[in-house]
Amino acid sequence: MSDDAIDLFRSMLNLYSPPGREERIARLLAARMNKLGFDNVRLDPTGNVLGEVGLGSPTVLLCGHLDTVPGRMKVRSDGVRIWGRGAVDAKASLAALLMAASAFTSKSIDGRVVVAGVVEEEGSSSGVRGLIESGLRVDYAIFGEPSGIGNITIGYKGHILLRLVCKTPSVHASAPWIGCNSIERAYEISKAIESHPFEGEKDSDPYRSVSSSITKISAGNATNVIPGLCEAFLDVRVPPTTTCDRVLGEIENVITNYRAAFPSLEVEWRVEDKIEPFETDPHSLPVRALSSAIWGVLGRRPTLMRKTGTGDMNILGKALGVPMVTYGPGDSKLSHTSEEYVEISEYLSSIDVIKRALGDTIRLHRASV
Repeated sequence: MSDDAIDLFRSMLNLYSPPGREERIARLLAARMNKLGFDNVRLDPTGNVLGEVGLGSPTVLLCGHLDTVPGRMKVRSDGVRIWGRGAVDAKASLAALLMAASAFTSKSIDGRVVVAGVVEEEGSSSGVRGLIESGLRVDYAIFGEPSGIGNITIGYKGHILLRLVCKTPSVHASAPWIGCNSIERAYEISKAIESHPFEGEKDSDPYRSVSSSITKISAGNATNVIPGLCEAFLDVRVPPTTTCDRVLGEIENVITNYRAAFPSLEVEWRVEDKIEPFETDPHSLPVRALSSAIWGVLGRRPTLMRKTGTGDMNILGKALGVPMVTYGPGDSKLSHTSEEYVEISEYLSSIDVIKRALGDTIRLHRASV
């Protein structure tokens, strides 16, 4: 299997697949699943590719994303590592999920495994939303994202993308005391949100605190005019100790109080995107199955990780309400960088871990019913 697994991984890396350009890699995986004996292989209306193994209960979803961040990288290997755009985030993980499931195509299993490669994870998450809209029903899920093969990710913070617009009377730059600067006001509002003590957060713990950052700003049309219009985007991360709506309620209060201090200031804001935080029960069946598999393959106990980022697991976890985890090879610190690589031995070991975890998940489920 190792030669086939490495060939699949390299073939995926050789296809450039930023958001909106995933069709070629989807068709590659469909062809590979057909060759490996998967059932019901198809591309859905959203552009996701799916294939199945086995029948009956439980149904386990193995889900990874087809897209990468934009930016090409030369695919290369020194026999120990493989470099390429998406090697870490997250083509190695998706390839590992597919190859692990393929081990069950030549024999009957007392359950059903669905492998899904979804689109737009690095963008709008339309792929996983399409799975939900299709009426997908599963009992458990494993998402493919870099955790490192000895770790299991059980939680992600939520995400709010906020659009903030500040409007003030524009004045000549030689007389700034006449008016106020829309850029400065937008920045001050963002700092007020950043320093606000949100209910339920723990400031000493990045995972359990609210963070806010300006990620994009646009203002000004002349170098000698104080701008009267500033548009800023704020990236707000929400811990599982609260909800997006509760955080937004407090943000609204911060903006209302700030607006009252500057009568000539107009402030408009709206939510461009909102994803709730998600954390699975650390004693849930997928966590136990993966923990046992890591012990069996690597001979060590796993570390349960809670990440400050946001992933597709948040969306599907909230929609379906079933136990799910995230697992995959690679160091997430290398994601989106010019030195994105995965060690070949780690990639191959992750396939063994997922394969064992699948078998244990199905066995433990059936033993409990």
